[in-house]
Amino acid sequence: MSISKRKRDLISVLPLKHLKDIPASTELPASFAKIHPPRFECGDMVRWVPVSEETDWGIVIGKFYNCEPRQCCWMWCYIIWLAPNSKSAAWCQFDTAWEEDLERYEDEKAAYFDR
Repeated sequence: MSISKRKRDLISVLPLKHLKDIPASTELPASFAKIHPPRFECGDMVRWVPVSEETDWGIVIGKFYNCEPRQCCWMWCYIIWLAPNSKSAAWCQFDTAWEEDLERYEDEKAAYFDR
């Protein structure tokens, strides 16, 4: 869909004036699946479970609960800020990973990560 400069942008045509009337939800619906607490929190140093000697690592900066298509189930997914010396940092700064694909990372080079 293309939006020209003369037309209103897509966001401005949404009925945003009624959003303030929607109460903030702090709990999942009772009918939602029982979930385990996340294994990692924001600020935790993690790395992908190694499949070779060199693997990406970084800091958890966010998380969300999503459907994992390979296993057809819901699980935690994390947003990772890659360390500057991580192998993928040459072409991206952030990545996402499913909880089962991560592990805590305790290493002396992790202490030098520029937060």
